[in-house]
Amino acid sequence: MRIGIVFNPAAGRRERFKAIALKLLERCQEASLITGGLDYGENWFDHGDSLEIVEIHGLDFSERLKSCLDGFLSRKVDLIVGVGGDGFLAHIGAFIIEGHYTIPLLGICGGTANVGPLLGFNEDTLERLDLANMNYAKVSALAVESAGRRTFYAFNDIVIGDTFLGTIEGKMTNLSARAFVEDGIKLEKKPSEEITTADFALLKNGVSQPLPCFKTLQIVASPLLESRHYNGKAITGALCLAPFFPVCGAVSLLDTVIIDSKLESPLKAVSIQQLLFGEKDHIAIKGLSSYLVVDGNVCYYIGGEISISCLPEAVSTARLRN
Repeated sequence: MRIGIVFNPAAGRRERFKAIALKLLERCQEASLITGGLDYGENWFDHGDSLEIVEIHGLDFSERLKSCLDGFLSRKVDLIVGVGGDGFLAHIGAFIIEGHYTIPLLGICGGTANVGPLLGFNEDTLERLDLANMNYAKVSALAVESAGRRTFYAFNDIVIGDTFLGTIEGKMTNLSARAFVEDGIKLEKKPSEEITTADFALLKNGVSQPLPCFKTLQIVASPLLESRHYNGKAITGALCLAPFFPVCGAVSLLDTVIIDSKLESPLKAVSIQQLLFGEKDHIAIKGLSSYLVVDGNVCYYIGGEISISCLPEAVSTARLRN
């Protein structure tokens, strides 16, 4: 087996990368290992380790990551291992989707948030990695786009807001989406309560949906990967209907910013309006005046409308066999 290993050079938990690299060497002794140059892999292994190095090219992070992944494919790897958080694995997932590749992805937690379905291992479970006894499962995604903009793919969530979760000096905090997009810097910021305009509207297959009576402070859309999890759980609202219909995703309009590093017990009721949708449905959200954040990655400022659709079984993931 040939395995391509790539690390996120800007991950929130880089201090653990050398330990993860060592465990990968221990658990993959029968495989041929290829890794990216510099902080994309090479720097986390000892110079005496027997690995093939892919030279990194490009002017920015996206180009450099693509050069690494292209290098893996040209060397005919059987598995891609990504070490980072949800956002980094989403970049690799997008590469697989856009290239129509079938190569499986094994994700190892190493970022700020490590909650998405592409991350099948952490530093502890890596001890039990057995390449000859893996479970492979297809993971669905949501595709989100705006007119004339690049399409992004969410495996965990799409968030409309002006902050995202990041790490500064080892601490998770709310960061300004604007400062990151425009200046490339990490700047702490309190989430804004202004994310929509007077033209705000939610449509399903072109049909306008009733808007909530409350002010929408955050919008979240997610693929429903395990809809049976909500079976019988009426407390989850509309999500408890998902197991009984061909549902692949949901959009939530909230009167509270719930994706927030400074979590506090709510002093008042949290109001949520939920909309379920299936594989053939088309969701449009109009009248937006904030940023698109996909799996923790800040994409761009939305000055208008986005559309969301399902992409079933988009990426094959490698996990421990139960």
